[in-house]
Amino acid sequence: MDKHLYFDDCAQTIDDGKMSAVSEVMSSRKIITVDIGTDPFLMDVTRLMIKNEVGSVIMVDSQKKPIGIITERDLLKNIYAASKFPKEIAAKDIMSSPVITVKTIDSVETASAVMTKNKIKRLVALEQDVSVAGVLSVTDNKKTCENTYQRL
Repeated sequence: MDKHLYFDDCAQTIDDGKMSAVSEVMSSRKIITVDIGTDPFLMDVTRLMIKNEVGSVIMVDSQKKPIGIITERDLLKNIYAASKFPKEIAAKDIMSSPVITVKTIDSVETASAVMTKNKIKRLVALEQDVSVAGVLSVTDNKKTCENTYQRL
């Protein structure tokens, strides 16, 4: 079974037939942002991820608007490819940009479609004012599916 179809199928809630909103299923983990203007290196980003036990860091501009994201996978791929130490690689050089986003009011089905289309595992969720609300991951979708099916 295609995992993306699985997520889309279970995005429908059992109770009222309405689609779950991104805000209802995204991780409640702390949102870690880094101002790109501080010129951070990968070592800085890695320390933040470890300290806060998160799998990604959102890079923001001076107005706190998201402009990129760095994930654990980005760290591994780029450190290896560059053959450099993390303290020698600028975060801005390896962040995924532009960042792909959804709104917190969007449905989980919409978010799943965006993830599938862009072949990504994490989506930055934005409030209506475009401020960062959180990160929706494939794992968040999976947990929602499991909870939905357990209620059957």
